[in-house]
Amino acid sequence: MHKTHPSARIRAAGFTLVEILVALSIMGIAVGAIYGVFIASNRSYQTQDHVAEAQQRARVGVDFMVRDIRIAGLDPLTTASAGIEEATTTKVRFTSDIDLNGAIDNPQNEEKITYEYDSVNNRLRRCLYENPDTGAGSWQTLIDNVSALSLGYLDADGTIIVSPVISTVALDSIKTVVISMTCDGTDWQGQTFSRTLNTRVICRNQ
Repeated sequence: MHKTHPSARIRAAGFTLVEILVALSIMGIAVGAIYGVFIASNRSYQTQDHVAEAQQRARVGVDFMVRDIRIAGLDPLTTASAGIEEATTTKVRFTSDIDLNGAIDNPQNEEKITYEYDSVNNRLRRCLYENPDTGAGSWQTLIDNVSALSLGYLDADGTIIVSPVISTVALDSIKTVVISMTCDGTDWQGQTFSRTLNTRVICRNQ
């Protein structure tokens, strides 16, 4: 009977160099594909995260404005002369007798508020008790990376009131404020993108 030499059995049970190279090549391709999917998914996640952050900033700014503008002109005693005092495409100033004492005199209750778009520093600013002559007041940056803010004004019939609104009669006729705010963000490649939020605020007390 013919017997197989032990060394031949060892060679038959192992892998050839070609087989090992083929296996390594296949493994390299698989790892490369998995890595590519991971990188693409990570970039997509980062972009979506930045998009959500830009949208959230715009929402925060608009929500603040809506909350305050909605009660502009609150004056139940009719002695505070409350209402919208300045209305342009990038700035609105208004008063409200929040503590119901018949006067605009309580800084703690934020009875005189200004919102203004600072195009130089790309930010939305909010001010309490702005002096219309000097601009002095308690200013604060509400949100940054704002690339645009557009304010529009409508009367009770929904007719557009041309900005800037100057006369007292025209200011008193404002019943709705239209807000459009655009915030910027940056994706994983460093490219800038924008997200815009639009809304309308009905001034319940104007």
